[in-house]
Amino acid sequence: MNIAFTICSNNYLAQAKTLGDSFLEHHPNWKFIIGLVDEFDSSFDYSQFNNFEIVKVKDINVPEFESLVIKYNIIELNTAVKPTFIEHIFINYNADKLIYLDPDILVLSYFEEVITMLDSVDIIITPHICSPIDDDYAPTDYHTLRGGVYNLGFIALARFNRVNGFIKWWGDRVLKYGFCDFSRNMFYDQMWINYLPSLFDNYHIIKHLGYNMANWNLHERKLTNLANENFCINHQQPLRFFHFSGYKYNYPNKIASYLTRYNFETRTDLKDLFSLYQKYLLDNDIENTSQLKVFYRLIHENAKANLTKKTLIEKIMNRLKVTINVFFTGKK
Repeated sequence: MNIAFTICSNNYLAQAKTLGDSFLEHHPNWKFIIGLVDEFDSSFDYSQFNNFEIVKVKDINVPEFESLVIKYNIIELNTAVKPTFIEHIFINYNADKLIYLDPDILVLSYFEEVITMLDSVDIIITPHICSPIDDDYAPTDYHTLRGGVYNLGFIALARFNRVNGFIKWWGDRVLKYGFCDFSRNMFYDQMWINYLPSLFDNYHIIKHLGYNMANWNLHERKLTNLANENFCINHQQPLRFFHFSGYKYNYPNKIASYLTRYNFETRTDLKDLFSLYQKYLLDNDIENTSQLKVFYRLIHENAKANLTKKTLIEKIMNRLKVTINVFFTGKK
C-alpha cells in the first residue's frame, strides 16, 4: 500500500483537506491520512473528511506524550511527532511507499519522479533552494540556512526495514530537541536532516524545481499557467506542488508574511495559483475551522501560565523570608 499523510491540529483542517483532495486527485490509487494532533471538537462535523483517515496522535504511542504537550508549543508538538507518525504508518498499515506533506501545500500534478525513485531509493528530501540568493530582502540563503538546508514540508520514504534506524534516530532527537529557538540552533524537526547525507545512505536530494516551490525559492522559479491549472516552471518542468508557507487566506494580497523580495505586482505569475488556493481554502470552510478549539495548545498555555504564577510566588516568598529575617535579626 502506498500512503501520503499530513499532520495538523483542528485549526489547520481546511488546509489539510485542501492538500488531501489535491493529492488524491492526482494519485487516486494512494491512501491519504491526516495525523491529528488534537482531540475532536464536538462543535464540528468531521464527516467531510470521509475520503481520508484521521489518526489521532494519542493513538500512536508517542513516548511521554503528556510531557511533550507541556514542553512544546503547538507547532513544535506537531513537528516533534512526525517521525512517530511515520513509524506508526509503516508498521500498522504495511506501507510500501510513504510521503509526508505539510498541510499548507497544494498538489498540482503526479509525483512521477519521486514515486519512481522510491523503487530503489530509501529517503527523498528537497532543499530549500537550488541556487544562491543574497540581497537586501528576505528570505536569503542566510535566512533559510538558519532553518536547515532541507525543507521538511516534504519527505518520502520506502522500505521500513531499511529506514527504521533513521526514523528512530530522528525521532529521538526531535522529542528531545524539537524547539524553535534560533539562539540554540534549533528549528523544529528540520535542522536534524542536515545530518542525513553524512549519517545515512541510499537517500536522494531531489532538485527538480517542481517540487516544493515556495516563497524562499521564488528567485529561481517562475510560473506559467498553461491551461486548466497545468502550471509549468521556467517553461521547462511541471509544478508538482506549491508550499504556501507564511500565506494567510485573510491577507490575500501578501505572498507570505515574512517575504519582502516580491509581491503580486512584481510576481504576477503567482496570482492565478494563489487565487485558486484561497478559493479552495474558503470552500473547505477555513473561516470556521481556523477558529476550532486546539486542545493541546490550551493545555500547554495553561501549564505555562501556572508555571509563571508558581515562579512569581516563589520569588515573592523568598523576598518575604529575607524581609522577615532582617526584621528579627537586623541582618541583611
